[in-house]
Parts: sequence; C-alpha cells; structure tokens
Amino acid sequence: MDLIDQGHRGISRRLDLTRVRVLGLVADRGPIRPNAIAAELRLTASATSRHLTALEQAGQVAVEPDPSDARTFLVELTDQGRQEIEVTVQAGVTAFTSVIDDWSDEDVAMATALITRLNEAWAQRPPAAAPESSAGPRWRRARKVEGEASD
Repeated sequence: MDLIDQGHRGISRRLDLTRVRVLGLVADRGPIRPNAIAAELRLTASATSRHLTALEQAGQVAVEPDPSDARTFLVELTDQGRQEIEVTVQAGVTAFTSVIDDWSDEDVAMATALITRLNEAWAQRPPAAAPESSAGPRWRRARKVEGEASD
C-alpha cells in the first residue's frame, strides 16, 4: 500500500486522481457526453459536473453543445489537457521506474502481466450495489448505533 499511497500523493499534488481518470476517458473516447463519463467512471451526475467544471476552468477540456441533442453537451480534450495527461503519465513512469530499476526483465514482465490481468478483472467487475435506502444517511446510522449502546 505504501507504493500506491506514494504514487497517489505524487500525482495528486498536481491533479485530483478522479480528474486524471476523467481526462483519460475523454482522451480515449471524446467527444463524449457527461452522462457517459459518469456511467463509465461510476460517478454521480453531481461529481461529474464538479470535475468537468474544474477541468474546463483549468483549460483542460472544452465543452460544446451536442449537435444531436440540445439538452446536453460534448466534452473534448484540449491541448492543455493532453499536456496534463503526458505530464501525469511521465510522473507515474518516473515513480515506478525508480522502484523497479533493479528488477530483472523476467520480474518486470511478470509484474506487467499480473497488473494487466488485475486491470482487466477490475474493469469486468459488476457495479457496486447501492446502499439500502432504509439505512439512511451515514451520520444517522452512527447516531442510532451510539443511542443503542447507551441503553
């Protein structure tokens, strides 16, 4: 976990990890509608909107009306967004290269194969189940548990 935490800290100093994922998806699939971004990345509409607003303000994505549906819009990567992806990828490469620098070619190949397999399995997982609506907000559940303990 230290490796993941260190890598995330290094990248997140520059850009929020979810925004990196949004940029990557827009780069792969753009122009793309916000609802497709939300579905693919399993984000709420509100979170998607928040991230797209920040990326647009940073000049990393452009938002244009969707010519086939006036109710929505399309998101495209800008040159600045492409540059941000390149810088972020290079930061990750630099971090991981320093960690595996003394590994054998066989070890690198095995790690690559296992990480690829993990990523493929992760992509195939079913969507997480939504919490039971009867559970209520998290703060209410905590108060209820505290109240039960004092009885």
